[in-house]
Amino acid sequence: MTSDSLKLKAIAVRAVPYGESDMIVTLVGVETGKITATAKGCLKRGAKLRYAAEPFNFGDYVLAGRNGRYVIVECSQIESFSGITADLARYYDGCLILDALARLSEEPSPEVFLCALKALTALAEGTEDATVAVRDFLLGALEAGGSSLDFSRCNACGMLLDGAAYFGEADGVVCKHCAGEYAIEIEAPIRAFLAGESGDGIVGIRANIRLIELVYIMLGVKINTRFLTEQI
Repeated sequence: MTSDSLKLKAIAVRAVPYGESDMIVTLVGVETGKITATAKGCLKRGAKLRYAAEPFNFGDYVLAGRNGRYVIVECSQIESFSGITADLARYYDGCLILDALARLSEEPSPEVFLCALKALTALAEGTEDATVAVRDFLLGALEAGGSSLDFSRCNACGMLLDGAAYFGEADGVVCKHCAGEYAIEIEAPIRAFLAGESGDGIVGIRANIRLIELVYIMLGVKINTRFLTEQI
């Protein structure tokens, strides 16, 4: 058996109880991608590392273990993003970002990690509409995966888009005249929101659900939409 130690700058994206007082924590690190570790005794009253097992915690973690089974031994908190939990809608959107970050980080992706940090900061500080923060994160994830989308101009003929647009896996976002037979229609209000032109609230939520569909088509990653559908 070999002993391992690992230092990583990471976000806690999920935590589930294990045994009487432990938690199994899913972390996403900048350089490691997704990894799991046990936070021993963190459910006990006065546990020093309880915060390290809290979803949304961003910190410098130190893990120790054998054969890839890690235990959290230290954590220096950088940010808790506590402002996210003060508003239910922002909390749902934050949970979506954590879920998406985990699913998009089977392999390390510093670009997606940074997109998530930016979105979580916006949600916690309330500096922009929550649906806009989610949209920008998802668009950033697509770009990081080499599949950026422009909802303001036809990818085929270059015409500025006004009203509905159409999406095809091979063509990207195009106008009605350039759309293929099986292209997916992107309704005018949704396209406008995704292009950053207008829209928020329910339109923004529906637009982000459509964007999640496009992430699945283009990157093969299925993000759970329940955090969005529960807000409609």
